[in-house]
Amino acid sequence: MSQSSVPTRNDDDTQVRLPCLYCGERYGPDEIERHTEPVHCGPCITCVDKPACFDCRLMYCVCDVHQYRG
Repeated sequence: MSQSSVPTRNDDDTQVRLPCLYCGERYGPDEIERHTEPVHCGPCITCVDKPACFDCRLMYCVCDVHQYRG
């Protein structure tokens, strides 16, 4: 019952790559976890429980995963 959230086309066996809701990057089945699984990263109120691909825009973010890179 664990189905992928990324649909595939059956006509020519190419995969449809959907854009991520958090970063906008298109991803395939091999990157699902990075774009959908929440990362328990720390005390930042902006990026708590967001996936690893999320780019925190809070200047004082202290999370190792989502750290502000502005």
